[in-house]
Amino acid sequence: MYVRQRELLQHAQEELAHAQLLSDRIIQLGETPPLKPEDWPKFSNCKYLVPTDAYVKSILRQNIKSEQCAIDVYNNIMKFVSDKDMVTYHIAEQILQDELEHEEDLENILRDINLIGK
Repeated sequence: MYVRQRELLQHAQEELAHAQLLSDRIIQLGETPPLKPEDWPKFSNCKYLVPTDAYVKSILRQNIKSEQCAIDVYNNIMKFVSDKDMVTYHIAEQILQDELEHEEDLENILRDINLIGK
């Protein structure tokens, strides 16, 4: 497996871990997380962007936008709970660090593709 493939697989695994962290916290707070995938968009602050162009650069750009949206969401969560719920704050902070790394990784992949294409 190529380095970039492993990197993207790691991103996917980290996103799954984020979902688990958030689901666990929702349960700890006495609520029920949305369990059906078709319900997830109703609760998401970031819209899922269905790829309209299979070109790898287009998909990378869409994924970068998604990471940027997630970064904004976790920054807002941290601001909202900063003086109310330190457990949720630290979960959001942990996820934010991953999302920032994902954004940087995707931008680097896109940059590398652009350099190869020159």
